[in-house]
Amino acid sequence: MGKYKWFYLRALLLVIPILHGCSMPPAPVPIPIQKPKAKIIVPRTIFSKLDNYKVRRWKYIIIHHSAMDKGSAYSIDRYHREDRGWRNGLGYHFVIGNGNGARNGKIEIGGRWRKQMKGAHAGNNEYNQYGIGICLIGNFENKRPSEAQLSALADLIKYLQKRCNIPTRKVFRHKDVKITACPGSHFPYYELMTRLK
Repeated sequence: MGKYKWFYLRALLLVIPILHGCSMPPAPVPIPIQKPKAKIIVPRTIFSKLDNYKVRRWKYIIIHHSAMDKGSAYSIDRYHREDRGWRNGLGYHFVIGNGNGARNGKIEIGGRWRKQMKGAHAGNNEYNQYGIGICLIGNFENKRPSEAQLSALADLIKYLQKRCNIPTRKVFRHKDVKITACPGSHFPYYELMTRLK
Protein backbone atom coordinates (compact mmCIF):
# COMPACT_ATOMS: atom_id res chain seq x y z
CA MET A 1 0.00 0.00 0.00
CA GLY A 2 2.90 2.35 0.86
CA LYS A 3 4.30 1.88 -2.61
CA TYR A 4 1.06 3.09 -4.25
CA LYS A 5 0.82 5.98 -1.80
CA TRP A 6 4.10 7.45 -3.09
CA PHE A 7 2.99 6.88 -6.65
CA TYR A 8 -0.23 8.87 -6.10
CA LEU A 9 1.61 11.55 -4.17
CA ARG A 10 4.13 12.04 -7.03
CA ALA A 11 1.34 12.07 -9.62
CA LEU A 12 -0.50 14.64 -7.54
CA LEU A 13 2.64 16.81 -7.33
CA LEU A 14 2.87 16.75 -11.14
CA VAL A 15 -0.83 17.33 -11.82
CA ILE A 16 -1.36 20.31 -9.48
CA PRO A 17 1.26 22.56 -11.17
CA ILE A 18 -0.07 21.58 -14.60
CA LEU A 19 -3.58 22.57 -13.55
CA HIS A 20 -2.25 25.92 -12.38
CA GLY A 21 -0.06 26.42 -15.47
CA CYS A 22 3.22 26.50 -13.52
CA SER A 23 5.01 23.52 -14.95
CA MET A 24 5.33 24.92 -18.46
CA PRO A 25 6.86 28.22 -19.45
CA PRO A 26 4.30 30.77 -20.56
CA ALA A 27 3.50 30.78 -24.24
CA PRO A 28 5.58 33.39 -26.04
CA VAL A 29 3.74 36.60 -26.81
CA PRO A 30 3.99 37.25 -30.53
CA ILE A 31 5.95 40.41 -31.26
CA PRO A 32 4.45 42.34 -34.13
CA ILE A 33 6.87 42.68 -37.00
CA GLN A 34 7.34 46.32 -37.82
CA LYS A 35 8.33 47.26 -41.29
CA PRO A 36 11.32 49.56 -41.33
CA LYS A 37 10.44 53.09 -42.37
CA ALA A 38 11.09 53.47 -46.04
CA LYS A 39 13.76 56.03 -46.81
CA ILE A 40 12.37 58.66 -49.09
CA ILE A 41 14.61 58.89 -52.11
CA VAL A 42 14.59 62.06 -54.14
CA PRO A 43 15.23 61.17 -57.78
CA ARG A 44 18.79 62.11 -58.72
CA THR A 45 17.45 63.36 -62.04
CA ILE A 46 16.27 66.55 -60.33
CA PHE A 47 19.83 67.38 -59.32
CA SER A 48 21.27 66.53 -62.71
CA LYS A 49 18.70 68.97 -64.15
CA LEU A 50 19.81 71.61 -61.67
CA ASP A 51 23.44 71.06 -62.70
CA ASN A 52 22.50 72.44 -66.13
CA TYR A 53 21.84 75.93 -64.76
CA LYS A 54 24.72 78.31 -64.27
CA VAL A 55 24.17 79.88 -60.87
CA ARG A 56 24.69 83.45 -59.87
CA ARG A 57 25.79 84.61 -56.42
CA TRP A 58 23.34 83.41 -53.77
CA LYS A 59 23.84 83.96 -50.02
CA TYR A 60 20.78 82.55 -48.28
CA ILE A 61 18.13 79.86 -48.39
CA ILE A 62 14.68 80.89 -47.12
CA ILE A 63 12.05 78.26 -46.20
CA HIS A 64 8.32 78.97 -46.59
CA HIS A 65 5.00 77.16 -46.40
CA SER A 66 2.14 77.87 -48.78
CA ALA A 67 -0.35 78.09 -45.86
CA MET A 68 -2.76 76.10 -48.06
CA ASP A 69 -3.50 72.39 -47.90
CA LYS A 70 -3.09 71.87 -51.63
CA GLY A 71 -1.23 73.42 -54.49
CA SER A 72 1.72 73.19 -56.84
CA ALA A 73 4.24 75.43 -58.56
CA TYR A 74 1.69 75.90 -61.34
CA SER A 75 -1.17 76.96 -59.05
CA ILE A 76 1.02 79.37 -57.06
CA ASP A 77 2.48 80.80 -60.28
CA ARG A 78 -1.03 81.44 -61.55
CA TYR A 79 -2.02 83.10 -58.27
CA HIS A 80 1.08 85.31 -58.26
CA ARG A 81 0.47 86.37 -61.87
CA GLU A 82 -3.30 86.85 -61.80
CA ASP A 83 -4.03 87.97 -58.24
CA ARG A 84 -0.77 89.63 -57.25
CA GLY A 85 0.00 91.00 -60.71
CA TRP A 86 3.60 89.76 -60.71
CA ARG A 87 4.80 89.70 -64.30
CA ASN A 88 7.44 87.04 -63.50
CA GLY A 89 4.94 84.82 -61.70
CA LEU A 90 5.95 82.31 -59.06
CA GLY A 91 7.86 84.18 -56.36
CA TYR A 92 9.74 81.10 -55.15
CA HIS A 93 12.61 79.31 -56.81
CA PHE A 94 11.41 75.84 -55.76
CA VAL A 95 8.15 74.27 -54.57
CA ILE A 96 7.89 70.90 -52.78
CA GLY A 97 4.57 69.08 -53.13
CA ASN A 98 2.55 67.30 -50.44
CA GLY A 99 0.46 64.98 -52.63
CA ASN A 100 -2.42 67.45 -53.06
CA GLY A 101 -1.61 69.13 -56.35
CA ALA A 102 1.93 67.81 -56.84
CA ARG A 103 3.35 64.44 -55.80
CA ASN A 104 4.35 64.18 -52.13
CA GLY A 105 8.01 65.20 -51.91
CA LYS A 106 8.25 66.29 -55.55
CA ILE A 107 10.66 69.18 -56.07
CA GLU A 108 9.34 71.58 -58.72
CA ILE A 109 11.79 74.03 -60.29
CA GLY A 110 10.42 77.53 -60.71
CA GLY A 111 11.10 79.92 -63.57
CA ARG A 112 13.06 82.24 -61.29
CA TRP A 113 15.63 79.48 -60.73
CA ARG A 114 15.80 78.64 -64.42
CA LYS A 115 16.46 82.31 -65.24
CA GLN A 116 18.52 82.89 -62.07
CA MET A 117 16.27 85.79 -61.13
CA LYS A 118 15.79 87.32 -57.72
CA GLY A 119 12.82 85.99 -55.79
CA ALA A 120 9.60 87.65 -54.65
CA HIS A 121 9.14 85.69 -51.45
CA ALA A 122 10.92 87.25 -48.49
CA GLY A 123 9.33 90.70 -48.21
CA ASN A 124 12.84 92.08 -47.84
CA ASN A 125 15.01 93.25 -50.74
CA GLU A 126 18.29 91.71 -49.43
CA TYR A 127 16.71 88.27 -49.00
CA ASN A 128 14.76 88.47 -52.26
CA GLN A 129 17.89 89.49 -54.16
CA TYR A 130 20.25 86.92 -52.64
CA GLY A 131 17.93 84.34 -51.09
CA ILE A 132 16.76 81.11 -52.71
CA GLY A 133 13.07 80.72 -51.84
CA ILE A 134 11.77 77.19 -51.19
CA CYS A 135 8.05 76.76 -50.52
CA LEU A 136 6.55 73.57 -49.10
CA ILE A 137 2.87 73.03 -49.88
CA GLY A 138 0.82 72.83 -46.67
CA ASN A 139 -0.24 74.82 -43.65
CA PHE A 140 2.29 74.10 -40.91
CA GLU A 141 0.36 76.11 -38.37
CA ASN A 142 -1.94 73.05 -38.33
CA LYS A 143 0.44 70.10 -38.83
CA ARG A 144 3.98 69.09 -39.73
CA PRO A 145 5.18 68.69 -43.29
CA SER A 146 5.23 65.11 -44.52
CA GLU A 147 8.37 62.98 -44.16
CA ALA A 148 8.68 62.97 -47.96
CA GLN A 149 8.67 66.77 -47.99
CA LEU A 150 11.26 67.03 -45.21
CA SER A 151 13.51 64.50 -46.89
CA ALA A 152 13.25 66.30 -50.24
CA LEU A 153 13.84 69.66 -48.55
CA ALA A 154 16.97 68.41 -46.75
CA ASP A 155 18.35 66.91 -49.99
CA LEU A 156 17.60 70.08 -51.95
CA ILE A 157 19.19 72.34 -49.33
CA LYS A 158 22.32 70.14 -49.17
CA TYR A 159 22.60 70.32 -52.94
CA LEU A 160 22.15 74.12 -52.97
CA GLN A 161 24.60 74.59 -50.11
CA LYS A 162 27.27 72.69 -51.99
CA ARG A 163 26.51 74.24 -55.38
CA CYS A 164 26.15 77.83 -54.14
CA ASN A 165 28.51 77.69 -51.15
CA ILE A 166 25.81 78.59 -48.60
CA PRO A 167 26.59 77.66 -44.97
CA THR A 168 23.92 76.12 -42.73
CA ARG A 169 23.87 79.28 -40.59
CA LYS A 170 22.42 81.08 -43.64
CA VAL A 171 19.43 78.71 -43.96
CA PHE A 172 16.48 80.66 -42.54
CA ARG A 173 12.77 80.34 -41.99
CA HIS A 174 10.77 83.17 -43.53
CA LYS A 175 9.95 84.40 -40.02
CA ASP A 176 13.68 84.82 -39.34
CA VAL A 177 13.86 87.63 -41.93
CA LYS A 178 10.38 89.18 -41.69
CA ILE A 179 7.61 89.45 -39.10
CA THR A 180 5.39 86.52 -40.11
CA ALA A 181 4.36 83.08 -38.84
CA CYS A 182 5.75 81.39 -41.99
CA PRO A 183 6.64 78.49 -42.25
CA GLY A 184 4.33 77.78 -39.30
CA SER A 185 4.71 76.68 -35.68
CA HIS A 186 4.75 72.97 -36.61
CA PHE A 187 7.63 73.28 -39.04
CA PRO A 188 10.50 71.23 -37.49
CA TYR A 189 13.32 73.70 -38.11
CA TYR A 190 15.79 72.29 -35.56
CA GLU A 191 15.17 68.75 -36.80
CA LEU A 192 15.96 70.02 -40.30
CA MET A 193 19.17 71.64 -39.04
CA THR A 194 20.21 68.27 -37.58
CA ARG A 195 19.62 66.61 -40.96
CA LEU A 196 21.87 69.18 -42.62
CA LYS A 197 24.88 68.26 -40.45
